[in-house]
Amino acid sequence: MAENTEILTYRQLADRLGLSLEAARARVRRGGWLKITDNHGIVRVSVPVSTMNVPTEQDKHVDPNVHPERTPEQNEAFAPGSMVLSTLREVIGLLQTELNERRRESSEYMAENAVLKEQNAQLREQIARIEGERVHSTSAQGVRPEQKPVFTLNSPPGQGGCSGGYGYRRWWWPFG
Repeated sequence: MAENTEILTYRQLADRLGLSLEAARARVRRGGWLKITDNHGIVRVSVPVSTMNVPTEQDKHVDPNVHPERTPEQNEAFAPGSMVLSTLREVIGLLQTELNERRRESSEYMAENAVLKEQNAQLREQIARIEGERVHSTSAQGVRPEQKPVFTLNSPPGQGGCSGGYGYRRWWWPFG
């Protein structure tokens, strides 16, 4: 006998059962329910209808008479003249003042950062200009002959016991 099922996404299942998305996925995995992925990558689950009608564990253990739902108007702690409400307003005022101070500091830091970036760019330009002058001043035209480096080889390629400027190749020595 085939059981009646309902096709739901993980999000719909989580909303129906009052669970988080990960808890709904774990429930599907534990139940071994059929999962189908469509062409758009959305996973749909075949959920037995009997599972949807069963109350959750939280609903089973909580007696509605123990904690009846109350509207904010029924709550004495939030009456217009209550101490809790005035304290919360003071805390909100302090936090708002601190937030405004942090925003002011942030804008000051951003302005200082912009000035430092400009100085950094100017210094980089100066460094590039100085390096360019240094490279051009040490080129061959500006160097006196006694400053030019002298390169000498121990023996020119045409000398010594070698053929064509290189040493004789030994058949038993792999490196030349």
